[in-house]
Amino acid sequence: MNRRQVYRLRAPASGREALAAIEPGTAYTDRETGEELLPVTRTIPLAPSDSALLRMPENLRICRRCDQLIGLDVSDCPYCGLRQPALDGGA
Repeated sequence: MNRRQVYRLRAPASGREALAAIEPGTAYTDRETGEELLPVTRTIPLAPSDSALLRMPENLRICRRCDQLIGLDVSDCPYCGLRQPALDGGA
């Protein structure tokens, strides 16, 4: 179970971005510009979640029963409960 929420952070002047699980009351700065990074949005999946992978095409697969997109690191479909087959590891 992933309990930490990941946020997309952005430096207002340069537009540089970063992804991080942030702690309330902590200031984050860009290493190269020194600008303060501000939270822009939460990423999917929203915490708490069974999956810790960001919802990007390379991190998703389709459930065999309900055709919903689910994380590669999830064993059971969160929509219909079907146990997913093991991934072959790309060998």
